[in-house]
This record gives sequence, C-alpha cells and structure tokens, in this order.
Amino acid sequence: EYFTLRYAGVNPANGNLLYYTADGDVTENPDADNDRVWLGKSIVPDWNGSFNLNVDYKGFFLTTQWNYVFGVDRFDNDYADLVDPTAVGQFNLSTDILRAWSQPGDVTDQPSPNAANLNSFGDSDRFLRSADFVRLRFASIGYNFSKEALEGTGFTNARIFFNGENIITFTEWRGFDPETRSNGSREYPTPKTYSVGVEL
Repeated sequence: EYFTLRYAGVNPANGNLLYYTADGDVTENPDADNDRVWLGKSIVPDWNGSFNLNVDYKGFFLTTQWNYVFGVDRFDNDYADLVDPTAVGQFNLSTDILRAWSQPGDVTDQPSPNAANLNSFGDSDRFLRSADFVRLRFASIGYNFSKEALEGTGFTNARIFFNGENIITFTEWRGFDPETRSNGSREYPTPKTYSVGVEL
C-alpha cells in the first residue's frame, strides 16, 4: 500500500503545486516526513484474469482472448516525463503541457514551468494512477476449407487465417503501457503483432 504525500492541484495565484498536510490542510511546502498518509491504494491488483470468445460458422472462425486487471495503482512515470517542462526542446511532450499555468487566476491541472516547488516532492501521488485495463491479447480470424473442397488436392485439412496480438487496450492509463512491470518508466511497451498464414 502506498504511503506518501497527497497532491492537491495547482495554486491559481502563482502556479505552484499544492499538497495536503496529514490533517487535510493545503500547503505548498508539506513536511515530507510527517504529512505522508496511507492512501488505500496498492500495486497488487484485486482482480486479474482472462476470458475467451470462439465462434465457428460455415467454415469461418473467430477466436479471441481478452486479459484484464482491476484494482491496481502505479506511478505513471512515462506520463510524468511527457509533462515535464524542463524537457521542452529536448523531447516530444504531451500537448497537456500547453495547459500550464501562465498568469494569476489561471485554473489548470498543469503547474507553471517556473513553479518554485516544481521538483520538490516527486514521490507524491501526483502521478499515481489506476493501471486497470482490458486488453484484446489475441485474435484469429480465418476460414477452414471443407473436406469436399479439398477433394483431389492431396490435402486433408487447409485453412487461411489472420492473427493479431495486443490489438487494443481499454484503460485510463496515460503512459505507454499499463502492463509494464514497475512504474511505467522507460520500459518498452507490449508490442502489437500481426501475422497472416496458410496452414496445410
């Protein structure tokens, strides 16, 4: 379970980051030792598993496998990098950074690039996100030729198919892949793979 500081948003007066104290008050400078609280969130999922769908009709077939994970929270460090104003001009960034605070009165979720406490409390829950997902792990669609269609060919079975792996993922995760092993930082995302085949 996570034990850390709670992020409270952006101060509209000056663009600095706001945090909650242990008592629930808002401050720009929390006590890193005494204002941490248990968040009731965990890196261990409550549920994970899979389900399948298999359909056959007049030689055509569709096979799918779906995987899901629910009740897991992780630090989205990839997204943190994508909204890091110190990386402007060095890396591609999220367009979310265009919402950064720029003048008094701005109400936004992105702090000023010059916020006085921008990198002071990096281990707060600012980038702690739900890593729940449902993913189409595998799908295969194709056609099985009947024995009648294969008469005289010398083959007893034949089929053509198109396979896909990790085709689509439903998630609120903002980084590259909710399924990375740790905190989603500089890990190669699960690749999408497609293949076409003939089986004789």
